[in-house]
Amino acid sequence: MRTVNVFLGLFLSIPLLGCEPSTGGSSNIPGEKDLKSGGIYVAYNNGCDQGCDGIDKGDLITEIDGKKVSTSEDFDKANLIDGKPHKLKLLAAGSLAPKSAEITAKPNSKMPPLTDVPPFWAVGAAELNEAPKWARKRMFGHASPSVMLVNVDGGILDGRQLVGKQRMIVFWDHGDREEQAQAVTFLQVLQKAQKDLLDPAKNGVTEVMFVQVKFPTGRQAAMNDSDLRAWQKKWAVEGGKFPPVPMYRFPNETEFNSARELGMENAFTVFENLGKAPAIVILDERGMIRWHSEGVQAAPAGSEAPDGTQYTIIEAVEFALGKL
Repeated sequence: MRTVNVFLGLFLSIPLLGCEPSTGGSSNIPGEKDLKSGGIYVAYNNGCDQGCDGIDKGDLITEIDGKKVSTSEDFDKANLIDGKPHKLKLLAAGSLAPKSAEITAKPNSKMPPLTDVPPFWAVGAAELNEAPKWARKRMFGHASPSVMLVNVDGGILDGRQLVGKQRMIVFWDHGDREEQAQAVTFLQVLQKAQKDLLDPAKNGVTEVMFVQVKFPTGRQAAMNDSDLRAWQKKWAVEGGKFPPVPMYRFPNETEFNSARELGMENAFTVFENLGKAPAIVILDERGMIRWHSEGVQAAPAGSEAPDGTQYTIIEAVEFALGKL
């Protein structure tokens, strides 16, 4: 059900420029042709006791032990970590040529706090294919990358701790007036959408995280906790009708600890995969990245959203409400 009208109104009248940033990054970002055959998309190979060496990122698992599989739930139910042999049929990444494998795996507990880690991080291909083309940037189709995120009200989360809940993470910067205006609009839309995003009856609960970070092209120093609290107070929707959005930032030099910058794919980090602010990353409860957009997507003709900035964040909210 379309929800766009719920989030319109009460925005700043700052003129904004809509644009579609270049894709950039790795060439193995899954597109529609890579996913249209269905099955289960292998995002990352964690390894196993036997047989996993021949399975690559981008392969599509179509059968497990003679049973067709297509969803994340199918993958979980197959219980590949029971220590018994399992026969897999797959379509090879890129060529989609059929291949097969027999694997044996036991639970991997070497990625705390995650337990019973399976041999692959995986997601249903059709589920992954729900994202629009412009929301398939560098982190799309990956498992939660390595990161440290500091909550301005206390506490630190890493990429592994993001698993277990649906998340909408907005990485934003304040390098120039355009980025500042976009961040304000995103904040206000999320303030109004947060009630629905946290309603189990509507989407299974998606937690919002609003993360300030100096992007690689950033022109100003990153904000501290006091700056961020003051910024949100200044730009929050008037009237106190909507609760604040949880605010985070990247750690400063004193706080940063490489041992705490953890994720689900070893050295694959958030920071090296951020290109243009603002970036929206949406993860499902398994930690799989189902959306990664950067910058502002121009609103198409006939859109109810008055500009590209509002269109971009509203589309992300609707995706989180209806597609996770």
